[in-house]
Amino acid sequence: MCGIVGAFKPQGGEASGIGTIISMRDKMVHRGPDGGGVWQDPNRQCTLGHRRLSIIDLSASAMQPMSNENESVVVVFNGEIYNHADIREILKATGKYRWKTDHSDTEVLLHAFEEWGMDCLHRFYGMFAFAILDRRVAQRPVLHLARDRMGVKPLYFTRLNNGEWLFASEIKAILAHPSISPEMDKTAFWHYLTFIVAPAPLTMFRGIFKLPNAYRMTIDHRGIATSERWYQLLPSKAATLSEGDISFDGACDELLSLLRKSVARRMVSDVPFGALLSGGVDSSLNVALMAELMDRPVTTFSIGYEGYEQLNEFQYARRIAQRYRTDHHEREITTKEVLDFLPQLPYWQDEPIADNVCIPLYFLSDLVRKTGTTVVQVGEGADEHFLGYWWCDHYRKKYESIYAPIRNGAMAPWWKRLLHRTPVAGKLARTLAGEDAEFSRRAAHGEPLFWGGAACFTGDMRRELTPNAELFRQQVDCPVPGLMTGGLENLDSAAVCASHYAELGKLADPEILQQIAFLEGRMRLPEHLLMRVDKMTMAHSIEARVPFLDHDVVEFAARLPLSYKLNDGLGKRIVKKIAERFVDHDILYRQKQGFGAPIDRWFSEGDFGKRCLAAFQSSGIAKSGLLNNEYFEDMLRHQIAGTRNSGFHIWTVLNAVLWHSYWIEGRKDCL
Repeated sequence: MCGIVGAFKPQGGEASGIGTIISMRDKMVHRGPDGGGVWQDPNRQCTLGHRRLSIIDLSASAMQPMSNENESVVVVFNGEIYNHADIREILKATGKYRWKTDHSDTEVLLHAFEEWGMDCLHRFYGMFAFAILDRRVAQRPVLHLARDRMGVKPLYFTRLNNGEWLFASEIKAILAHPSISPEMDKTAFWHYLTFIVAPAPLTMFRGIFKLPNAYRMTIDHRGIATSERWYQLLPSKAATLSEGDISFDGACDELLSLLRKSVARRMVSDVPFGALLSGGVDSSLNVALMAELMDRPVTTFSIGYEGYEQLNEFQYARRIAQRYRTDHHEREITTKEVLDFLPQLPYWQDEPIADNVCIPLYFLSDLVRKTGTTVVQVGEGADEHFLGYWWCDHYRKKYESIYAPIRNGAMAPWWKRLLHRTPVAGKLARTLAGEDAEFSRRAAHGEPLFWGGAACFTGDMRRELTPNAELFRQQVDCPVPGLMTGGLENLDSAAVCASHYAELGKLADPEILQQIAFLEGRMRLPEHLLMRVDKMTMAHSIEARVPFLDHDVVEFAARLPLSYKLNDGLGKRIVKKIAERFVDHDILYRQKQGFGAPIDRWFSEGDFGKRCLAAFQSSGIAKSGLLNNEYFEDMLRHQIAGTRNSGFHIWTVLNAVLWHSYWIEGRKDCL
């Protein structure tokens, strides 16, 4: 795990020099405290920098940037290739390459590119973001950028007015370039209010973009960029197995075999490793499978909140720790610690991720680092691909009872027919019908039912918060053709979802369930769930690995009969069934508690809510005219008084306020 940075200017002058790249690179020392490197090509068209967190091959020979013998191919690489040893043997058998390291996965990447070009991506099991400069054709240098299948590792880029390209693992490194001035992207902010993150390729910084998951990008010798999705995971009716094709017990055995292989791959490390343990299904299964493969106790870590014992899951985590005799570590954090940390949150996030799980993850990662552990396995991805959330069944029911009948031309009841008559009648009908009315509206307008598992401001709440949508509209100059999906520039969040769904063909019934897993893999997982893990763990120089997102596991999940994932209201059915072999029944089948902060309650305790109100009122966002300030302040006052609970929506706005104050206004402590 590392931090990478670079500049490329193949035409018309020199790229940013070594001094500039070092300054940018060292904004990410937390991503690589074990060393730093820099390289510049003889023509000064490209400069590459690297911060190193030593995980595999700790020797000096594995330092980056790494080049081949004549420096015609140079790589900077963030992440891990778990099957690097197998690929090394294949490459060694060719007899073409001189190896300078014993087992560096970076060197495997370097020679794999020489052997197969960018098609090498398809051979890798791993998480990665990398840049490769190819100078093998004289006077025609090419820079390749790539991001892993699931989007575990981030990669950001921009193009300056002089044609120079910059890229980095974190936005703060790009902001350190002397030609960059931070400015909010209003279009990204519009979509952030829907999705609680800026959807790729947008970021909240105007002119700075992120490479979407499973994409590769090439900048040629003329400075012209092209991109393509190099990996597709498209569910379909034809590819979905029936219960006659595979029995439930057979599917359980196959999934367990795949998970064992996935966990084993992610235990490749030359430094101490462990697991985050909440006591839930996914983390407990991780620990159990790790324990099978280890000749020492698994090191495990849990977090809770002082004074909120009813929200903590220590008792379940402790039972798992006792059963598998782990080396277990716990920490309780206080409300004061959290409030003192919040002004620092925008720095570590780079751009807002309105998920309060970032808070406990930050402190949990601190605990991990203090024990001397560098690598942890985490449980992200299981709920998304195996339909583990309660709302998966909720959306299925709404799809069958409301959405599909209207889309198929069935007559709607009177209150649904009122939805689109007059503004007054429509608002009254929506108020009376609540969520059902919003789903009916989406069906009537041809919009997708499901917009994501963390969609925030939609429907009437969105119309109230942002009554002047045109204020958000601005030209988005993405320098890479084909990355901007439909709806992004048109301030149409429904169209953003629809553009992804448009890639799908005929789906298994009920199609909403395959749509859910697909959209979560495209949007929420890479830019929300995985980025909260990446940002908060790397803040403490910790590498997080994700066994449930091994592409073999995810591809198998996409082919499973839907009843094996969600059946009679029970989500993640197959995962829980195989976990019965390792975890007590009452732990597996208890109500899902979730992993987050008691932020709903903090607003009404002490002066936190009042401080948040003052922070909003003094912020540049409040003064911008983009939001209906009166509407938001009323929402917050009700939260403080305990008369209404809108904590998720309030935190989404406040996260953006903290970010804007820190990065755009230059105020480091507005709260």
